[in-house]
Amino acid sequence: MRHKLVRFLLLFVCLSLLSGCWDREELQKLSIVSGMAIDKGSDKTKNRYQVTVQITNPSQVAGGQQGGKVQASPVTTFTEKGSTLSETLRKISIKAPGELFFPHLQVMVINEKVAKEGIKELFDVIERDAQFRVLFPVLITRGNVTAKRTLEIATPLENIPSTKIAETLKYSEKEWGVYKSTRADQVIQGLEQGSLSVTGIQVEGKASKGNEMTNMQQIDPSARIEIKGLALFKDGKLKKWLEGDDARGVTWVMNEMKTTVLNLDCGKEKDAIAIEISRAKSNVHVKFKHQKPIIYVDVHAEGLVLENNCAKDLGNSKVLAKLDEEVEEEIKKEILLTVEKAQKQKSDIFNFGEQINIANKHVWKNIESSWQKEIFPQTEVHVNVQAIIRRTGLITRS
Repeated sequence: MRHKLVRFLLLFVCLSLLSGCWDREELQKLSIVSGMAIDKGSDKTKNRYQVTVQITNPSQVAGGQQGGKVQASPVTTFTEKGSTLSETLRKISIKAPGELFFPHLQVMVINEKVAKEGIKELFDVIERDAQFRVLFPVLITRGNVTAKRTLEIATPLENIPSTKIAETLKYSEKEWGVYKSTRADQVIQGLEQGSLSVTGIQVEGKASKGNEMTNMQQIDPSARIEIKGLALFKDGKLKKWLEGDDARGVTWVMNEMKTTVLNLDCGKEKDAIAIEISRAKSNVHVKFKHQKPIIYVDVHAEGLVLENNCAKDLGNSKVLAKLDEEVEEEIKKEILLTVEKAQKQKSDIFNFGEQINIANKHVWKNIESSWQKEIFPQTEVHVNVQAIIRRTGLITRS
């Protein structure tokens, strides 16, 4: 009898601990937010921010036009103004058909003007609220087109604009390697450390025509999005844009290079040889001289010849060895140029300070307060690159 009583009590305790589905949400009652855009509001106090959320229309995404129903847009946007991000989102929730649901947020676009004034306050609620999964990418707009307009550009092949932006960024990072994706958690970490870099986005063509359904139906759309530029942040504010090779230097140092194409000169012919980097690995380590840190960046890269628009005989081992050296010099030049510009802006976007802390906590404790403004701009950075061309294609001479 005693054993039965113990079992009953144990079963009762277990049942009381089962939460079941007490916090469940019905899908039809949720407004799934796929994208968010942040622009400047009409003033600096009550309407500091203009926030736009892009909500997915599940019926259109899943089935398109069905049973004689009118074809509707796959997404809808709602815009409001407020002094904080939290307030503005609450205002939007009154307009939205259901409760705003953020776990599926795919991209956040921030206007360049907002970025220049500072973005620290924007990420406080994102870090606090458990609804936000901080793995979505963050982008900064370029030019006069607002973040709202950028988020509304409808494009062929992908009918959800926020998904299109996220996919374009992913493939740009994978295939081109110049502009890296920066997630919200990385932005938060960079804001805490004082420096970070965030990829830019701009609208090409007629932005006013971009949110029309006809833009999706054209072979050559009136407006399209383009991933371009790397924004340098210092103390939460945008200070400078890096372009092309300058931006690629960040990717090399941060060990985020997946693949890219380098153009090399051939005598007097400029950019006559195209080398694809198919594999790359970077490592940063620190040495100390008289209690001063010296940064060493080691890069190992492997690649293949994509184009040879000159008379080089790639079947000659000496010619290939010379090409290896030229690739090494090109990568080294890109990294040093980027480091120089970052030092000029006093912005340690490479997280060298973190490496110093790992190498010697005592030294870092002494220099941490003056690292960004005084020590980093004067720190020696040495770059060592080893490059190997593995393949030359089916022919050795053009």
